Amino acid sequence: MKTILFFNPIKAKKEDIENQFIDIFQKNGIEILKIMPAGSALADNSLYNEADIFIVLGGDGTVLRVAELSAENSVPIIGINLGTLGFLTAYDSTEIEQAAIDISSNNLHYSDRFLLECYVGGKKLISLNDITVQKSQPIGTVDLEILIKGESILNFSGDGVILSTPTGSTGYALSMGGPIIDPALNLISINPLASHSLNIRPLIVSPDNYIEIIINHIDAGNAYVTVDGDIVHRIEAGMAVVVTSSDKKVTLAQKNDYSFYKVLNNKLGFGRRII
Repeated sequence: MKTILFFNPIKAKKEDIENQFIDIFQKNGIEILKIMPAGSALADNSLYNEADIFIVLGGDGTVLRVAELSAENSVPIIGINLGTLGFLTAYDSTEIEQAAIDISSNNLHYSDRFLLECYVGGKKLISLNDITVQKSQPIGTVDLEILIKGESILNFSGDGVILSTPTGSTGYALSMGGPIIDPALNLISINPLASHSLNIRPLIVSPDNYIEIIINHIDAGNAYVTVDGDIVHRIEAGMAVVVTSSDKKVTLAQKNDYSFYKVLNNKLGFGRRII
């Protein structure tokens, strides 16, 4: 079993990882091809294809930084949580030994996750969680029109809009009142941000839709596009962002007894009686 080990440089140092984790992986027959910060890139892309799995040390944000590499090279990701919530990770920091045993024996559950593609400013970017268009200033609003297959569906002023995957439905979209969506589904959730119209509500659409977000007016400053939490492009009034589903997938590895609904209950306390 060969792996590239990605880490969050804010939560861990490379030398600490080498001292604490490498022996555990190696004694379980896992060959470490490279240790590198999540979000960085190799000069020689061929090394990615040598990996059987990407091991990610960090939280959900660290997993998201590796998602595009995973999709482009068809290599699954397994996350070991060094953060707080760790919704996308499979093991926590106290389970390194068990993670190494399960990885080496392939005692894992794999799930393919639906992705979005964002086209803006001549760039194409892949999203595992969400794509947002937001105003840059705390004052004023941004005036947006959203078209699906060329037909105007939503037209409103507010703070912006979130387009999320089912995987991303438990992230930013959830905090904005969006629904929790089973990640086994392939669909797109559209969640307006602080709309100034009561009749503008979240909308779930099929994955074959071609979605355009047109920025008609910005009261102050500009707006920006984020992909999985990273600002990727500044946009002005009159510009448009296009979002479609992707042909690629990200495969997440979890414990063999993984259940999305169990994770909802354990991580979010979903469905529990308060009193």
